[in-house]
Amino acid sequence: MSGYEDNHYTRTADTAVRYPALAGAAQAEVCVIGGGMAGLATALGLAERGRSVVLLERHRIGWGASGRNGGFVVPGYPTRPDDLVTKVGLPDARELYGLTRDAMALIRRRIGDYAMDVGELVDGRLLFAMDEDGEVMARHAENMAKNFGRELEVWSRQRVRERLATTRYSDGSLDPEAFSLNPLKLTRATAAAAAARGAVLHEDSPATAITRQGGRQLVRTPGGQVLCDHVVTAGGAYLGLTDWKAAMATIPVPTYVMVTEPLGERLRQVIDTKYSLADRSFATNYYRPLEDGRLLWGGRVAAWKPSQARLTESLRRDMAWFYPDLAKVKVEVAWGGLMPYLRHRMPMIGATAPGRWVATGFGGLGMGITTMAGSLIAAAITEGDTRWQMFRRFGLPFVGGKLGRAPALMVYWTHKLTDRLGRKPRAS
Repeated sequence: MSGYEDNHYTRTADTAVRYPALAGAAQAEVCVIGGGMAGLATALGLAERGRSVVLLERHRIGWGASGRNGGFVVPGYPTRPDDLVTKVGLPDARELYGLTRDAMALIRRRIGDYAMDVGELVDGRLLFAMDEDGEVMARHAENMAKNFGRELEVWSRQRVRERLATTRYSDGSLDPEAFSLNPLKLTRATAAAAAARGAVLHEDSPATAITRQGGRQLVRTPGGQVLCDHVVTAGGAYLGLTDWKAAMATIPVPTYVMVTEPLGERLRQVIDTKYSLADRSFATNYYRPLEDGRLLWGGRVAAWKPSQARLTESLRRDMAWFYPDLAKVKVEVAWGGLMPYLRHRMPMIGATAPGRWVATGFGGLGMGITTMAGSLIAAAITEGDTRWQMFRRFGLPFVGGKLGRAPALMVYWTHKLTDRLGRKPRAS
């Protein structure tokens, strides 16, 4: 058995390489808990600097959100840019936003430096306003240019209609810096790069306890233990209770993805672009044509995972609401996963106690900001870099962990209903 849940990526990525479970005692300068992109980016950043690091993953490398998502690599945070300015002021918002762009450049550089196989890498992401919101993307592009130095290409309503067979959108904006790829391939390639640099990786090795031993940290697993100076908890939505405060601050929000059968020319007639696409509805729909002519479609939120048949039909119905011409296509595979949100819709990255670090709260934009988190923590541990302190103001507000799903779901369905009725919800 592969140890992964069945999805399009496990069917297209080579998952044969396995890393042994931890057996016995080990020592390292840093122990990283979590084999997703945040943990792996931390491990690779440390290994590139010549530091010793042991990484522990409960399941398989990329088993969680890092290996199951839509494959979008975009700048920014779960909170929108204008809201970020409101939260922290324009100078700090610019610096925070710039960190995400740096992370995207780092991903591209590592893909080249390590000759990573990430599947088809497609530049460009289109973001659309919903039709009932009016043509607002030109104003969005103007604000991004003024506040963040970004040059976005505005697509008029007419151009959107020429390229997409839907009436649900008004106008859109193209971000040429964003890109898409196979996330499981990127995650596993990052693991391979870290291992080649000297990092020691262990799968099937859940951290069960973290205690102090002398002036160091001791991380226990069912098969062994790691004595280290620093522990980095990077479990995202799958945080265990070894870091209780982070786990209780993280809302694990389930979201879902499907991939259709190969559609060939039929897909081009409906979606005449290779860019990845998303909209600005409250419960964002995101999708992209794949290199083999399939369409990947993601979105939805649910407190509990529905049956496979219901999940497939729900996603197909969402797709058909936007693109009626695709209503009868066959769904080849559908799957779900958990995204980590914090109440303030920003990540928490940095030190929580001497020798203890955390990275969580990546929401639906994890492919870029997980790499940013790993880069910041690695630089902080090895070089005393203090940029991570920009995230201290957000903190880890208590929401009850999984208990926070129910309120989140109520908010989602309120906004989903108003989207379908063609009117905007009142601002809270």
